[in-house]
Amino acid sequence: MTTAYPPLKTLKTFIVAAQAASFSHAAQQLNITQSAVSKQILQLESFLGCPLFERVGAGVVITRAGKRYLPSVIKAMETLQYATADVIQMAATHVRVEMSLPPSMASLWLIPRLQQLSKDYPEIELVIRATVTGAAVHALDCDIAVHCLPMNSADEQLECLREENLQLVVAKEPFTETQGDIEKLRNMKSLFHATRPQLWQQFWLQHDDTVTPDYGPGFEHFFMALEAAKAGVGMALIPDFLAASAINEGQVVNPSGMSLRSGYGYFMFCPSYKRRTPALENFIEWMKLSLQHTIIE
Repeated sequence: MTTAYPPLKTLKTFIVAAQAASFSHAAQQLNITQSAVSKQILQLESFLGCPLFERVGAGVVITRAGKRYLPSVIKAMETLQYATADVIQMAATHVRVEMSLPPSMASLWLIPRLQQLSKDYPEIELVIRATVTGAAVHALDCDIAVHCLPMNSADEQLECLREENLQLVVAKEPFTETQGDIEKLRNMKSLFHATRPQLWQQFWLQHDDTVTPDYGPGFEHFFMALEAAKAGVGMALIPDFLAASAINEGQVVNPSGMSLRSGYGYFMFCPSYKRRTPALENFIEWMKLSLQHTIIE
């Protein structure tokens, strides 16, 4: 007699919920409702005949049965995805690479390089997702995921591509490219990063602790803050590899030459079974080299 299998969507939800230790966080990552997560977990628990989570306050704790089940489910899902991808790629003339990365990295760094990428690797068909969700969902949904995380992030599956070095940038007027005036900077609005509002305090603590930031508008993404700086709205702190083109083309300047190592970095997540594909390895090497050679002239 053939043993039935639980629905794949319940297994995926189980993995994300177990790694997030929260049904609400899992719902955000999977882009479904918390109720849908609960129903899928209940469906899986009913199929197995045992509970996988204990509800504790606002979160959940995985049970002993769940801990035993989780590694096997992850391995099975990875094996299934690898086998499926392998067959698809054997029959395809182009290799499809799905990638997620922060919106600013997609718009300011990757998109301007797509034409050269196409010339160097015509066999790669790149699909780009700009997202800031957690790594757990990307283990199943993308070939490569890049996240901006603290440099002390401890995860053997993460590879640091580049440490974040923030450049102070402003519109070219009223500065020249070669000289700055700290008094002018004191009087300018500081465009803060909505998800990391502490950056300006870190910056001035390092360079001049007598400066109290005069905040202007806040922005969720670096590409938005960079556009505001170009428009003369204020000064912004932008990662060097994202600001390089705008600085090299004279759209903005760093009049004081000041920068800040934020303690964050850009980390790549790519499941080991997917890296067996030569085209994906080629793309990863291209990405690393491109990031290393993105410099401010």
